[in-house]
Amino acid sequence: MPKFRVSITIDSRIAKEIEDYYREKVKTAAEKGEDIPKLSNIYEEIIERGWETKSSLRKK
Repeated sequence: MPKFRVSITIDSRIAKEIEDYYREKVKTAAEKGEDIPKLSNIYEEIIERGWETKSSLRKK
């Protein structure tokens, strides 16, 4: 898949959700002794899958 540069603007609510999601990923990786994910990879995942869909799935 080709890579593209993307610019996005997010509000404070979404920014907080992304930060919490990233912290959750870091905590899980640290507990398992895995590599800490890069924040840029988290943003790629969010853009690829769509944050609103991902966010609603985590809240269940």
